[in-house]
Amino acid sequence: MKIGGVRMSLYRLLAADSPDRVIQMNKRTARKVGLLKGQEITLSYGMRKARMKVLINRKAAGNTLILPSRSIEKLKIVLSVTYNVRLLDDVLVIGPVIGMLYHQDGNKMEADLRENPNLYLPYAQSIRKLGGMLFFAAENQIDFHSGEMEGCVFNFETMAWERAVLPFPSILYRKVKATKALKSSFGSRLFNPPCYYKWKFFSILNKEPAFRKYLPETKNVITRNNLDRMIGKYGMVFLKPINKGGGAGMHLIWKEGRNYFARKNFTSEVFTYTSRQLNDLLASCEKNHIFQQPIHLKSYKDRKIDYRVIAVKEKARTWKVDPIIGWLGVKGGITTQGNRGVSGRYVEDLLKLQFNDSDEGIAQKVGEMKSLAIALANYLEGECGTFIDFGFDMGLDEQGDIYIFEGNTLQQLETPLSLNDHMMYGELIYCILEALKELSMEGEEPVSFDN
Repeated sequence: MKIGGVRMSLYRLLAADSPDRVIQMNKRTARKVGLLKGQEITLSYGMRKARMKVLINRKAAGNTLILPSRSIEKLKIVLSVTYNVRLLDDVLVIGPVIGMLYHQDGNKMEADLRENPNLYLPYAQSIRKLGGMLFFAAENQIDFHSGEMEGCVFNFETMAWERAVLPFPSILYRKVKATKALKSSFGSRLFNPPCYYKWKFFSILNKEPAFRKYLPETKNVITRNNLDRMIGKYGMVFLKPINKGGGAGMHLIWKEGRNYFARKNFTSEVFTYTSRQLNDLLASCEKNHIFQQPIHLKSYKDRKIDYRVIAVKEKARTWKVDPIIGWLGVKGGITTQGNRGVSGRYVEDLLKLQFNDSDEGIAQKVGEMKSLAIALANYLEGECGTFIDFGFDMGLDEQGDIYIFEGNTLQQLETPLSLNDHMMYGELIYCILEALKELSMEGEEPVSFDN
């Protein structure tokens, strides 16, 4: 098979009633892998390892590795898929073995897989092309003592996700909160690592002068003085929770005379606060909210517009941006986030509505957003650790200047499906899994269970 114009060899694993600690293959396969007859190696599968001796078997099929049944069981190897093989010194890495942690409860994970085939089938299709084993699991399915976890692997014969008992993967890619147990058990193998909430995101970027002009003024000290100062400067101010996404819990606050007024996101109702009521509101928000300057976004027919700019690591090496999705909010809304009437649009189409610019002008704005997102991804990765993807929320003001509102490390990857663009979604998933595959096959020493 060919991926990206390069011919790849994928290998089938077979179990046999043979002596322990012996791996068999024919002479041609051994030569391709880089092994010699009688060579002592360490076989690495996920976070498990086993010492093996190479045995040449003339009857073995090409691109086939034969392992003892006992070793297959101890290593928890899934035989129904084909694998990549890479020899690094005396370590034979078989993989990738990738775990996807998208829920904290196993029953919810299984229901999600069952009820949303359009969401999850592209993962199975991508890993089938790339080679290796991918499974979905939840944190309550992890046995931290034994180094095993129950997960769901896709079976192309039944076209269904099926349960299996699996080893700790070589990489665990997360879309849930990272607990202490996860961080201590997986360490650098946990992608994307914990990095920041809203306030820390702005604090990290504000250290770099090149990014400051793109940031709305943001404060994490929730006091009446700070509120009055920012209202005096900007006319209004956003009060945002730092630990919620999708615009939940956000207020837009302003003042008329002695009274304060607030409008909560997703509603059109305006609430009036006396001075005492406002103090109570601010006191309840002291530890987990920020104040933020509202940006006068370039709107279309009184509908707010912003953009999700998705940066992904291409082949685990360099960052690229693909795709950018525009959001057109409901009429009169204070943000685009989370409203039922929000519609997704291709970035070029929405910029045309927004600015009625030429194709060249639109291409320039797209290029600016891409360049900024790549610079952000490189900087944040240097500050926080290895990432595979970021979702940056950006908006453009009346002058076309770009502002950064948020950087999402646990973004929902299905954003392209808001355009009903299944090809774009599939390409995004493939790119992410390709990066995970490359990192998984780098041959970091397995950390547990010499079987």
